[in-house]
Amino acid sequence: MTLKIGIIDDEIHAIQTLSYDLNEHFENAVEIIFSSNNPIEGIKNIRERMPDLLFLDMDMPRLSGLDVLSLIDDLDINVVITTAHEEYAVKAYGTNAIAYLLKPVQPEQLKAIVEKQLSEISASKTTLLSAGKISIPVFDGFEILEFDEIIYCKSDNNYSEIIITGNRKIVASKTLKYFEELLPANIFRRVHKSYLVNANHIKKYLKRDGGVIMVTQGKTIPVSRTQRDELLKLIQNNFLP
Repeated sequence: MTLKIGIIDDEIHAIQTLSYDLNEHFENAVEIIFSSNNPIEGIKNIRERMPDLLFLDMDMPRLSGLDVLSLIDDLDINVVITTAHEEYAVKAYGTNAIAYLLKPVQPEQLKAIVEKQLSEISASKTTLLSAGKISIPVFDGFEILEFDEIIYCKSDNNYSEIIITGNRKIVASKTLKYFEELLPANIFRRVHKSYLVNANHIKKYLKRDGGVIMVTQGKTIPVSRTQRDELLKLIQNNFLP
């Protein structure tokens, strides 16, 4: 599991220091998906990239951190305030800020906050997955789906399209690799570099075009050459769930 992080701070050196500390202490556990010294550009990045955790400076020109918080209060994003002025923590009361760090940021305090976020997200996902459900991050929050509702997932660069029953589609701010690692491998099969399919929704295998499968709702999905033989073996021996 990777915690997606965004940073907004008008001081470049503050962004560089925070980025260094995050990468130094957490390596593969966190991914800094954007950093910006311009709060207006930062808001655009927030809405486009949807970080799990946002580090936000308070004292910035043009838009303060409090202004940014008011403009993203419709989003389900945890925010950590970074500031040289302790009084800003009081002003941020009632927003979606979960903590604050006084500058210069102390690595021990940073570690405590990030570790708590990682632990909470992991516990939440484990509980849902054990119940046969998954939480999908979407534009305005999260949508909880049962495994069997998901027909297939399709890669769209840093996003994924989740096609579900009822002729619905969800665009999630996670890569296909994220869903492949999270969803149970005995049910969800990577049949192509761009497709992860729920085996319970495979209805037919067709030999045309090098091999395609038909799934619920009639959609045909290509099967890559590297996956074709294994998939055929599973189908012919009735090993699919």
